[in-house]
Amino acid sequence: MRYALKLFYLGEPEKIEGFQRQPGKNTIEGYLFEAFRKADLIENIEDAAYEAAGRTDRGVHALGQVVAISTPVKLIIPAINSYLPENIRIWASKEVNELFHPRYDAISRHYCYYSHLLGEERDLMLKGARLLEGIHNFKLFARSNPLTNTIREIYQIDIELREPFLIFHVIANSFLWQMARRIVNSLLRIGRKEWDLQDLEDLLNGSPKANIYTTPNPINGSGVLILWDIEYPFQFQPDKKGLDQVKENLQNYLAEFSLKHYYFQDLYNFFSSILI
Repeated sequence: MRYALKLFYLGEPEKIEGFQRQPGKNTIEGYLFEAFRKADLIENIEDAAYEAAGRTDRGVHALGQVVAISTPVKLIIPAINSYLPENIRIWASKEVNELFHPRYDAISRHYCYYSHLLGEERDLMLKGARLLEGIHNFKLFARSNPLTNTIREIYQIDIELREPFLIFHVIANSFLWQMARRIVNSLLRIGRKEWDLQDLEDLLNGSPKANIYTTPNPINGSGVLILWDIEYPFQFQPDKKGLDQVKENLQNYLAEFSLKHYYFQDLYNFFSSILI
């Protein structure tokens, strides 16, 4: 049997050293593989045909990351979660065919970035967002990798203004490494009139001025990047206990931050809307 699993995690850099498994480091995959073995789902990861929809950078959170494994036994979410740290939880699953691949079978990916408002003009940023939507070569909006196809399609970019915060929603078929952050960085610069719309077009065309380049560190200081969800041509079956644990963990975590009143409700509503 093969299962697709919907995954929540808090990528706090002081606790989690990234998503991808690395020897001697506390990573999301490292914790997952250990939990799969302890729950007697797999003997080794090679035989499980494990795949992930993508890898998030250190410090990135996820509400709807997706991984897949094959196992000869019935998968029970609470059993797996009992071996995971509280900042990582599986909250839904779906039995899929053996050819399912969480990366290549995804319809879309949705990232959210929460940022402090520092006088940016939303109308200008929305004009920039319209330029970025559609099919483009995003080579200059990603960390350089000559072996990677850099053509991507952005379906939608929305920018919410909830003073004193900005919330960027970026939905695409897939993302390059650092692409979401670099898009936010570029739109913030447009909103602050450091760049004009032509600069954005020049980046897309691969011919920017020498002083125009993107960076994965948005200019408004510490923001929060969340892999919000990944869409597939089927619905996942939620696990009530897993969802309740996610909500509790979020409440405890977000209580420490001033942003809690602005994005806790969005996160809570996301899981509350799941029909059980």
